[in-house]
Amino acid sequence: MIQIAIGGLEKKRIEAAILEHGEGRVNPIVTTDMAAAREIKAGKVDYYFGACNSGGGAAISILIGMVGYSKCCTVAKNGQRAKEEDVKKYLEEGKICFGMAVENIEDTVAVLVRNILAK
Repeated sequence: MIQIAIGGLEKKRIEAAILEHGEGRVNPIVTTDMAAAREIKAGKVDYYFGACNSGGGAAISILIGMVGYSKCCTVAKNGQRAKEEDVKKYLEEGKICFGMAVENIEDTVAVLVRNILAK
């Protein structure tokens, strides 16, 4: 079972989207960004999804500081959509913490989960 920690804004929307697209193979864990970073570093959680208004601020900044910039990225900024080819590239690069804008949670989570499951 893939474990995905959820932080930032609109946690319940992210959780619902993960459950919708996770094919019963993903366990969403609603938490805080600080707790999620500790769980990732301890190897208890596989991925982190966070949302904020911009997609690159509060959604991912704590994870960048605690997990490291090389493991984190913003997949959908305000006014943008997550691109399938970008998500594939990020996963291949070893990214495990993903920030997104609240306006695109459902679409972004669908792309992320689909590609995580295919990995």
